[in-house]
Amino acid sequence: MSTHVDPDRSPGFALKRLQQALRARMDAALADLGLTSPHYAVLGLLAEHPGISNAELARRSFVAPPTMLRFLTTLSEAGLIVRADRTPDQRSRRTTLTAKGRARLAEAAVRVQELDGILADEAGPRQDVIMAWLRACAERLAP
Repeated sequence: MSTHVDPDRSPGFALKRLQQALRARMDAALADLGLTSPHYAVLGLLAEHPGISNAELARRSFVAPPTMLRFLTTLSEAGLIVRADRTPDQRSRRTTLTAKGRARLAEAAVRVQELDGILADEAGPRQDVIMAWLRACAERLAP
């Protein structure tokens, strides 16, 4: 038995390499829009779930709450989101996209979908099997 994991034969290493390559390409594709891939994820989540809590945004974006607050500040300063004032009975602020945020998301989505297309092309007819495997592995490894 080997004393270490062979990076060339490890699914985990292969997934990490893919994740890093995808993140680098996404960040490059979004840079001139003033976005990073985590910013894109936040805008996408807000489009699908207007008013979602900061804690839920952080959880679904795989970042810590303080990091999410920095993202929200950046997006707010860029005019892409609006954060409602807290009322005395609310613990969190509701966040929604602005018209500018929706337009920027639409522009970014075209670029991200191009990259997703590369992944889909590589998967070919096995895409459903690969997606099921990824979901099953994620569920099994989840804390």
